[in-house]
Amino acid sequence: MNETSKFIAIIGGGPAGLMVAHKLLEMGHSVHLYDAKPSVARKFQLAGRGGLNLTHSEPLDKFATRYYENAPLFAPLLQQFTPNNLRDFCQTLGQETFIGSSGRVFPTKFKATELLRAWLSDLSGKGLKLFTRHKWVGFDEQKNLLIEDSENQVINLSPKATILALGGASWGKLGSDAAWVPILTKENIEIEPLEATNCGYETHWPQSLPESCFGHPLKNISLTHADITVKGEIMLASYGLEGGAVYALSKSIREAIKSHQSTTVFIDLKPKHSKERLAKTLSERAKHLSLGKFLRQEIRLSSVSLNLLKSLTSKEEFNSPQILAEKIKALPVTLNKARPIDRAISTAGGITFDSCTDNLMLKHLTGVFVAGEMLDWEAPTGGYLLQGCFSMAVHVAKGVDRYLGKRP
Repeated sequence: MNETSKFIAIIGGGPAGLMVAHKLLEMGHSVHLYDAKPSVARKFQLAGRGGLNLTHSEPLDKFATRYYENAPLFAPLLQQFTPNNLRDFCQTLGQETFIGSSGRVFPTKFKATELLRAWLSDLSGKGLKLFTRHKWVGFDEQKNLLIEDSENQVINLSPKATILALGGASWGKLGSDAAWVPILTKENIEIEPLEATNCGYETHWPQSLPESCFGHPLKNISLTHADITVKGEIMLASYGLEGGAVYALSKSIREAIKSHQSTTVFIDLKPKHSKERLAKTLSERAKHLSLGKFLRQEIRLSSVSLNLLKSLTSKEEFNSPQILAEKIKALPVTLNKARPIDRAISTAGGITFDSCTDNLMLKHLTGVFVAGEMLDWEAPTGGYLLQGCFSMAVHVAKGVDRYLGKRP
């Protein structure tokens, strides 16, 4: 079956694809969106179950640094569609937002479901034609799109322009399965290997660490790796460490493991206490009070922190006020491996920016644009991932509009 029409095709119904659709519809274009799953934005909904962190309120110059070596590329994208623009967009959908104590921005109702429902209703009202259970399977010889529909029939499409917004390789069961990699590799598109980021990392816990510690957070700590320190919390898991502070250091940890097979992070269990103050307090402990009880009552270590501290220090170290103070301030944990990519929040790697024009059109595929996590960039959690996808999507929509305006 061959279907040729004057529409723009978007492949992928995640945040980037939906935002491209929104902007193109506002510009007056006819837009068809195709998604392989029975419903769109499944990973977006999963991310919002615990409170949808849309973006962050920090100044844009600092915001741009969250994209590491790609900061110069993202700085102008963030200017095109700022965090405040995103908040205004949510408000037009009837979804108020607020800034939390950490500076992160959330919908007032916290969840993704209601925001997504309002967004899809708005897109439908603007004329979006949505095709679920329609999977992109490649190109024909003329570089037309091949779409397998819900009845396993292959449809041949010839849109005016195509935007690929298929995500990376994390949580494949929700749609981001990287099935696009071999398709684009055949088209000589340069793709960096996809790797887990914003993920947990594995270690070999001592047998002395109680299993009851797993699944419990260490709050109000700081974590240091390669001279980078972040405050937040981490979670002890049976396999190792995860949590916001780990995710913030994910790129640094991953690259160190690639170079050296393992790397060590240091947990500061009491960031507000100096090592000297801790050592003095410990040395002044009354002899009738057990050290464990003293650490809980006077130093105010949680039971999880105390158990971790005990398991990672020798008896001699634990009973030396000076050494114990050093361990409380910099408890080493050696990490050996990232968790499987399908369990990561996001992925690094993807289509190189050198493979694209400034408008993010693929140089080897005229009229085919890419947006979102398919490209080779990464950012920590905290609103930076979603904001990056939204800002990039707005940029791509403008690029598509310019591209079509120049065509005869």
